[in-house]
Amino acid sequence: MFMVIGVAQEENSGMDLDPTREDAPGTPSNDPKSVNRARFELELEFVQALANPFYLHSLAQQNILEQPAFINFLAYLQYFKDKDYARFIQ
Repeated sequence: MFMVIGVAQEENSGMDLDPTREDAPGTPSNDPKSVNRARFELELEFVQALANPFYLHSLAQQNILEQPAFINFLAYLQYFKDKDYARFIQ
């Protein structure tokens, strides 16, 4: 649920985050359909997390909400406004 914060922590931990590795536990297969589904689920979870005021407050305190990369990512997530995708948001 805390994707933005979690990514920064994982990058600094020295962990190998290559999702194509066969020995990585819990990673999707190399099948494009599986990879796309995993990405969609991750993005959906993040969109739903944005409804949490405590999470938004945390992002604001870290000035993440003002970073151009984050703003671009939010613009990318606008596809969830389409009814075909909005139906998945809980």
